[in-house]
Amino acid sequence: MDRDEVARNQRTRLYGGMIEAISQRGYRATTVAHVIAFAGVSRRAFYELFPNKEECFLATYDIVVARARKITLDAWVNERGWANRVHAGCKALLDDIAAQPKGPKLVLVDALAIGPKARERMLLAGFAFERLVTDAFQRAPDGVGVPRVLSRGIVGGVRQVIFRRLLEGRERELLTLTDEVLDWIESYRTPAIARLGVPASISARRTPPMPAEFLARDDKRARVLSSVVHLTLDEGYAELTDPQIAQFAGVSTEAFHKQFPSKEECFLAVLDEFVKEAVDSVRPALQDAVNWQEGVYRAVAAFVDYVIAHEALLRIAFIDLFELGPAMVGRMTRSVEEFTKLLTEEAPEPRRGPAVAQEAITGALWAMISAYVAHGRLAKLAHLVDHLAFTVLAPYVGPKAAVEAIQAARKPMRAL
Repeated sequence: MDRDEVARNQRTRLYGGMIEAISQRGYRATTVAHVIAFAGVSRRAFYELFPNKEECFLATYDIVVARARKITLDAWVNERGWANRVHAGCKALLDDIAAQPKGPKLVLVDALAIGPKARERMLLAGFAFERLVTDAFQRAPDGVGVPRVLSRGIVGGVRQVIFRRLLEGRERELLTLTDEVLDWIESYRTPAIARLGVPASISARRTPPMPAEFLARDDKRARVLSSVVHLTLDEGYAELTDPQIAQFAGVSTEAFHKQFPSKEECFLAVLDEFVKEAVDSVRPALQDAVNWQEGVYRAVAAFVDYVIAHEALLRIAFIDLFELGPAMVGRMTRSVEEFTKLLTEEAPEPRRGPAVAQEAITGALWAMISAYVAHGRLAKLAHLVDHLAFTVLAPYVGPKAAVEAIQAARKPMRAL
């Protein structure tokens, strides 16, 4: 082989070595020595190709994503008929993940341990698959596609279904979930979606920024939690120390540790309190509604009101969370998971994709909201109320009925 062929061969082996090493040890415990041992490549060759472990990991991440995309496209091309192609593409992707989970696990689970760069890669991978979904539904013979924001939600929902199974070692379940996943996706296709819009009453009800109640209490714990929020926003979580947090809160380090064993536990407590307060803020909307569908719409509007009024906490829950590294694993969608559970407590049995509907909806809502937060478009999140409510309702009552329920729910909202 010539020099370029040798380099390509070594890169490929290093990708495989990285996947194997990460699967056995996780990102933090994996070293360059572990990777080159699996790859059968010298240390000198490694550093000629990559400056460090992280760059090799990110290159491996990109290769795994590109491979998954290619598998999906190849399956599409090799079938005839739109419905067959959609089914083949989805099945090929899920079956391959079930059969060879180490690479996908590196992308969806282990990558969360690398910090903020995980969020960048997640966004890029999401964009690639969103384009696939949008393009696929544009080719539907009935001409019924899905808006771009719902393509993002669909990708987020499927990612959540895969993520939970990879995280919990249940990837073999993916072999039987193609029809369920496609049934859930199909629940969002309807010409009636064009009737969804932005009611003026929702925009007019925007509340100004305000401190969260759990941070406004006059006690030591609230001061410490508030310190973590302020310092994270000002200086970044990674650089914080326990003494620095304690000093900002006006307490001793010993007093800080009586409240929390570490800055990580303190940060997670902020997230838990934020989620609890956000969920509690929407309960009245559900209770005052005349039916479940109206309750969902009211609750989504109330949730959007709350998060817009607490922009700093929303950033912590959707962006700064990635700073936690390994502690991020399993917590990615926590800010939406409890909200989804509350919305579906009184829901009827899902008509579409019942085996995956709730967890897929959680992933879809997280993806749709986080995109607005990440791109600094939080003020426009109010424009998303209809589509967020539709994302929840459609699998339970059907797409057309979901649109009609949203239109009906707007009338009592205007009277408030």
